[in-house]
Amino acid sequence: MDNANQGRYDPIKHIDFLIDMIKDASSVPFTDKCSIERAETINSLEALRNQLPPSVAQSNDIVARAQDIINTAREKNKKILDDANRMYAMKVNDHEITRGAREEAANIIANAELQAEELRRNAHLYVKSLLEQVNQTLGESIARVQTNLREIDSTIDHD
Repeated sequence: MDNANQGRYDPIKHIDFLIDMIKDASSVPFTDKCSIERAETINSLEALRNQLPPSVAQSNDIVARAQDIINTAREKNKKILDDANRMYAMKVNDHEITRGAREEAANIIANAELQAEELRRNAHLYVKSLLEQVNQTLGESIARVQTNLREIDSTIDHD
């Protein structure tokens, strides 16, 4: 199917082309089977696959980005906790300083944990939002494919 001169890609026309190709295929005598040109069919199906919405192909990238966000949040949490522990260790010299340092370290650690939890929560919400968008797009794509398959089955059954 030559799409270069037709402008915008139309997957329904592409599926119709494949249906016509199967309809026009040579029948195998005494069977309900047909013979089709393998290379042409494979090339056409690969072209159809390559024209799927970008969100289908990008779903793995979205999951990887989400994992990167979560890893970054964990690294930031570790750095904040390490910094708090270093500050705590530096203030151990004097009893008064030690008590103040313990309180400050506890506050820093509590704030760091709150910040880290907020980062994790925001990362999860962001990932959830992206995955919901991908899920919706995939659901719509699957519904279209299922509709097209039913149309193909219906067309084949009527032949």
